[in-house]
Amino acid sequence: MSALFDSAILVKLFALETNSPDAIALVRSYPLPILFTDLQETEVRNALWLKCRRSELNSSQLHSSLQVIESDIAAGRLQRSPLDWPQVWSKARELSALYALETNCRTLDTLHVACALTLGVADFGSFDLRQRALAAKAG
Repeated sequence: MSALFDSAILVKLFALETNSPDAIALVRSYPLPILFTDLQETEVRNALWLKCRRSELNSSQLHSSLQVIESDIAAGRLQRSPLDWPQVWSKARELSALYALETNCRTLDTLHVACALTLGVADFGSFDLRQRALAAKAG
């Protein structure tokens, strides 16, 4: 069964956070490869750079984390998943119109759910309650 994970979960795989063990357990409950969209890759890399800027990672940890991402892509553990972006944006606008008032879900979180729907994955993994509510309502 395939799943798409919110970028916040993926960041926890590459940089230790308090709930990294929960993220690791969630991701491990699904078979490899981990789907990896351009949106996720951009957000994960940016989050790691920001962690370094905020002194949550040092330069060595940052570069190590970025290298792990590259090696996971090369080894097939992370699978780049191309998307039809006009279709994703259309789905995101639809989700927003249908559920934004009810779920209070932010645009980027809505985009991740739209990516999951566009890819046709069975499950969406997130620790964000609003995003999970949106994913549940969207099916």
